[in-house]
Amino acid sequence: MLYDRPYMRHSTSETGPQKASMVTQLIAITVAVFVLQQVMNVFFPGIGGRDNRFLSEWFALSGQNFRELKVWTILSYGFLHSTAGFFHIFGNMLGLFFIGRIIEPLIGRERFLGLYLGGALIGGLVYLCFHFSGSGPVVGASASVMGILAFFCLLYPEQPITLLLFFVLPITVKPKWVFWGSLAISAGGVLFYELPGHSYVAHSAHLGGMLAGILYYRYIHNRSIPFATSSRPRASVELPDWFKRKQKTSRDTSYKVNRRSRDELQKEVDRILDKINASGFGSLTVDEKQTLDRAKDTLNR
Repeated sequence: MLYDRPYMRHSTSETGPQKASMVTQLIAITVAVFVLQQVMNVFFPGIGGRDNRFLSEWFALSGQNFRELKVWTILSYGFLHSTAGFFHIFGNMLGLFFIGRIIEPLIGRERFLGLYLGGALIGGLVYLCFHFSGSGPVVGASASVMGILAFFCLLYPEQPITLLLFFVLPITVKPKWVFWGSLAISAGGVLFYELPGHSYVAHSAHLGGMLAGILYYRYIHNRSIPFATSSRPRASVELPDWFKRKQKTSRDTSYKVNRRSRDELQKEVDRILDKINASGFGSLTVDEKQTLDRAKDTLNR
């Protein structure tokens, strides 16, 4: 029953080369676009030696572009970056790499892409709410990165992480404080810097990206409130009492899957198999692999 599925019949080494992760593909596309921007600035400069404005006029997000029905800019701006400095794209790609490689195996390639693009989409919409009638164009993957950052912080609020402050000073902090700090900075930046016109940072897009991460966590990932643990039942395997008393192994040992019903067990198995289909067998935890092995006999009875 379980091993009838194609990806359960073969090991990962027999299925051929795996596709590059979605994180790798997004980084490659974004860096390639950045290189294209630089090439166009060098070989096709604008009037007076300024930057070539072709890509920004057709793919950057602004109220004017949106009023001209360039609706694709609500997503395409996330793949452009400022060519004035390297740190704009470097910071975004660094965040995408370190956070994305943790999140993608948990939710799969397709959902990770949806979360990433959703951050750009909602970030762009929030930006337009404040700048539909004016202001310059906005570019950058910051809204998307803020979306996956918010999701990570909501998923692991109490797990300590170590960050390099200014890429030099290591500090250990809980993700929930990173979440609230980022939210406060973005909201304060909108009110006190962006709206008065004192900043060129699109804090509103960052705020929209975080909103996308919150919505994904609450209404798509596990339909729970922020920082609440999931109410979804988890598989728990317990050894028989006689085995615990004797403290020895045996080939005749039987395992009891602590499940309220076969339906709940089937749902957990289907979730694990969907995870394999999306991210490969290597993405499973030890408990998930054990659940598959032990559920095979239970569900075939």
